[in-house]
Amino acid sequence: MAANAWLSKPFLTSLFLGIGGFLYGYDSGIITPSLALKSFLSYFGNPDAALRGSIVSVYQAGAWFGSASVGITSDRFGRRYAIAFGCIWGVIGGALMAGAAHVAMLLIGRIMVGFAVGTITGVAPVFGAEIAKTHERGRITAVNQMMVAWGFFVALWTGVGEGKWNNPNQWRLGFAIQAIPPLFLGLGVLFIGESPRWLLLKGRAEEAENAFRNYHYNGNNDAWCKTEFTVMQVNIAEELNAQGRLSWADLFKTPAFRKRLFVGAFVWAAAMLSGISFVQYYQTAIYQTLNYDQNQQLLISGLYGSVAPVACIASLFFVDRIGRRKILISSSALLSLCYMIITIIAAVYPAVPGKPTNEAAQRGLIACIFAVSANYSALLGPMTWIIPPEVFTTELRAKANAIVQVIHYSISLIITQCSPIALAAVGWKYYILFVLTNALCALIFAFAYPETKGKSLEEIDEIFGDVKIVHEEDFVSKSEEVNMKS
Repeated sequence: MAANAWLSKPFLTSLFLGIGGFLYGYDSGIITPSLALKSFLSYFGNPDAALRGSIVSVYQAGAWFGSASVGITSDRFGRRYAIAFGCIWGVIGGALMAGAAHVAMLLIGRIMVGFAVGTITGVAPVFGAEIAKTHERGRITAVNQMMVAWGFFVALWTGVGEGKWNNPNQWRLGFAIQAIPPLFLGLGVLFIGESPRWLLLKGRAEEAENAFRNYHYNGNNDAWCKTEFTVMQVNIAEELNAQGRLSWADLFKTPAFRKRLFVGAFVWAAAMLSGISFVQYYQTAIYQTLNYDQNQQLLISGLYGSVAPVACIASLFFVDRIGRRKILISSSALLSLCYMIITIIAAVYPAVPGKPTNEAAQRGLIACIFAVSANYSALLGPMTWIIPPEVFTTELRAKANAIVQVIHYSISLIITQCSPIALAAVGWKYYILFVLTNALCALIFAFAYPETKGKSLEEIDEIFGDVKIVHEEDFVSKSEEVNMKS
């Protein structure tokens, strides 16, 4: 692919919006090393499994409320202002966590940061999909997963640095850094162009055309810009004519709407049921069961965080070339296999405190955990950002994506709250859950998912059959007929 295609304005804009994904990854990751730091645990009174679960999961609760707000803020005020609104909460929440004097202050800050992440990640992939050309939409929206991985990478290695800084306040550094990405994104997003599709939805056609040309005009493609914008304008008008202004309840009224919602939501459900949240948040607890000390836990978690960025970068090269269904099916099937191996190793070669351990088995188990990260980051993870925004019409997109993110964070909240309790209660048997959930997801992807690769956002409407669309070739032929008659 040509270098200028990679550095297109929509791609660079999406890369900037991906700071929200970076914040998601960083906020998710920084709590992992914090839970391994003795200074953090002792400061907060050595929290038990239930409180540790709450410290992790209130972030998901905040994200739940943030994502629920997106359907209102993004539709009413636009994609840019909705993101800026979320960033305000991220800056305040990061400051509260860094200065936390007690558990309640830590929890409130974590809820606020979660609200910010839920808001930003609910809007950014929609924004990216709406400004992307069809052939690059997968790559542009997959940037969010890459930035999540880099955020997680930075967080885990920040934790490694904290562990080597002999200071009772070492854990505050990582929390303070959280406030930087939302501050940068919140200010910068005000200086980029609005989504042309949102402007058309609001009847601001002239502004929409200017925004479209701002993203796509390269000095030599004036005819293409005029045709593409007109096709987009006609199809959005057709959507509004066919569907009218939709309320939240309308999302559940027709089979086509329900199918869209299922396709958009289930990919996130599958992602959470893949066990990736469990591994990310509680990997140090897993390493502790293998009898590793604090520094070893932090080092291994840092190495784990180095896998995802590489896998995500690799995904950018094939995500628009391979069908979405193939990626989803293969990812879930391989994840099930990884957890099966992890379960067998943990069951056959348990690490018992005070007794010799099988080092080869330990290394094999850790390798499988790393393989889970590589698989998710290259395959299933990018699909969670690509599929939901592309299966909804322009009028539906913000509201529906808000519901999708609410489902995402609801499942994540349950898993993050229950995992430490389950791991303490049943040990390796807990891994069996993810063997089964991933196998089930592979079957659902195989038999219930449509293929959307290579179709424009408007052409995807044809898959669901509730909107009649105008194709570019139809528009061109009709224009030629009119010109011949005149």
